[in-house]
Amino acid sequence: MGINIGLLIWKEMKVKGMSREQLADEVQISKHRVGTILKSTSIDTDLLTRISIALDVNFFEYFRRDEDLAKIEIDSGTKHNQEIIDLKCLNGDKNKLLELYEETIKSQKKIIASLENLTKT
Repeated sequence: MGINIGLLIWKEMKVKGMSREQLADEVQISKHRVGTILKSTSIDTDLLTRISIALDVNFFEYFRRDEDLAKIEIDSGTKHNQEIIDLKCLNGDKNKLLELYEETIKSQKKIIASLENLTKT
């Protein structure tokens, strides 16, 4: 993955004019931990959520745009589309079966009515 989350957080801090101390207070972690995060290429999702809220930036969107993850999303979408097509085919087959059952029931009702007429005479 080509995302340097620490660098992205640092850039947003600079844009917002937020110091390490301020972010540490907002996120309720130590100033030292903020320094470690800013040098890091990975981060805990709970912590990233809190930082996103503190800086009013959805950092998860950067991961969503990552090429490797985007490929997964495209592959997943293709897979889901095929599943939808398969389900539509199954639904069509089910409807055909229901029509055949209805025709069978109508035929059986006619036979029953005929047999009842024969027993009455």
